[in-house]
Amino acid sequence: MASGASPKNLVWPVEQRAMQGGWDPDQPHLAGSPQPGPYHTIHIPYDPLTTPKIAFDADGTRYPVASELQGRLAESWESSDGDRTWTVRLRAGVRSPDGNELTAEDVVWMVQRVFALRGVGLWRLRRLAGINAAEDVEAVDARTVRFRLRGPNPQFPQYLLFASGNVVDSTEARRHASDEDPWATAWLARNACGFGQFSVEGQSDEAIEFSARDDHWMGRPGVDSIVQVGVEGREEGLRMLDAGEANMALGLYPEELARYAARPEFITRKVRANHSTLELNWLEEPFDDQRVRQAVCYALPYERILDQVYGGHARRSRSPICSTSEFHAAEYDSYGYDLERARALMKESGHPDGFETELWIKPSYESLRLAEVTQRALLPLGISVEVRLDTQLPFGTKVPMWFKEECGHALYEPMYDLAHDYDPPMGMWGGKNNFDRAWTTRIRAVRAAESSEQPGLYRDLQRDLLDFAPCAHIAEIDTGWVFRADVDPWALDPAFLGATTTVWSAHRQIMGWW
Repeated sequence: MASGASPKNLVWPVEQRAMQGGWDPDQPHLAGSPQPGPYHTIHIPYDPLTTPKIAFDADGTRYPVASELQGRLAESWESSDGDRTWTVRLRAGVRSPDGNELTAEDVVWMVQRVFALRGVGLWRLRRLAGINAAEDVEAVDARTVRFRLRGPNPQFPQYLLFASGNVVDSTEARRHASDEDPWATAWLARNACGFGQFSVEGQSDEAIEFSARDDHWMGRPGVDSIVQVGVEGREEGLRMLDAGEANMALGLYPEELARYAARPEFITRKVRANHSTLELNWLEEPFDDQRVRQAVCYALPYERILDQVYGGHARRSRSPICSTSEFHAAEYDSYGYDLERARALMKESGHPDGFETELWIKPSYESLRLAEVTQRALLPLGISVEVRLDTQLPFGTKVPMWFKEECGHALYEPMYDLAHDYDPPMGMWGGKNNFDRAWTTRIRAVRAAESSEQPGLYRDLQRDLLDFAPCAHIAEIDTGWVFRADVDPWALDPAFLGATTTVWSAHRQIMGWW
């Protein structure tokens, strides 16, 4: 392992099981392949084509603006044919650690590979971005890629930032392919092969070590090395930070951020990331009754939740499209705390005297706090809530209520917001989520509409989903970063993707749940 934490050497505690994560998010379903590592790890040796602009609230809180993209491996992009065709121009002189220059063929190979492996990247590129087939992407010349979509998608360049569909050095990867493994899945699962700012120097059960690249197209990073160290729990990671054995930690909960906020030996930063919902099983009694669902939404004391559950490090969530996404419409949310209206809805419902139910939560103090507030808030409606801990529910188990503590979007964009929650790929949320053809058909229809019509369709979906009340929208959450005060300032720069990706894609469980 590299030398200990110092201004030029970052030591970063992360969840222990991430130490053996694979480097290929497109193949987690393949037998024998390691589960892919988290995006805040994968983006260290890999560069995407684009990234969102990072903006700052009045209080300095960071948030992503996906509609204002920054080029990474791509230097420009433009649309034609009513946003059905996109032409992307790559940067010149970009090389991998193996010395191979980035070309349009690398991007084409990436798309072909995503379609062949049929992982989560396929859901993103075909279902959401609108690429119908791998043949619809072509290399126009060595630095130009043309994407032909099945319908208009004015947000298409935002779909070029994922760790799934990583731009791989295909020249090197193909050296490790075979007739039995034409996409080098075995090798790419164990080896990072991208165009990122750092190279992987070593990986063990205890740590992953990265070293800065002198020849990266952005220039040498401001730190010499990053070491992600595996920890068994959050407190172990924070003790490392206190002792100076680590000098950065990301994905902090409110109480953890407060632990460092007033100490001069630390730098803290707030980040807007993710949103939380109280999910209701609207396919089964009693929550198949819309009036019951709406009553729950009116009974929740949102301001108290923001204060007592999040310590003020959150804001109201008012729509299935996040406030950081285009076409967010907060005006359709009528669910302020209104106990009398909630009681009236319950009396009109098929359960006027209330009922007993279960609320399933993940093992975090935040979820426990939310569960306590929810129990008390629903008692006046005659709803008695038993709290159950979800540590390993069998896949596909449907539960009456569950707290989606955070919905870690890997992109803040209107289609992704809606599809991520109401039309997700198989496996998301452990199969607890519900599907309904009426909603999936309407969401998918947006991609067939002309670009000028899409904002109105998104507004209609927000209005109707809020009225349908499949869940209670709780909060848009702040998370936190903490660094030792003497780290090189580059570590806090948006150019550092290992940290910046947590603004839009990573969960707060970087060090685990507890």
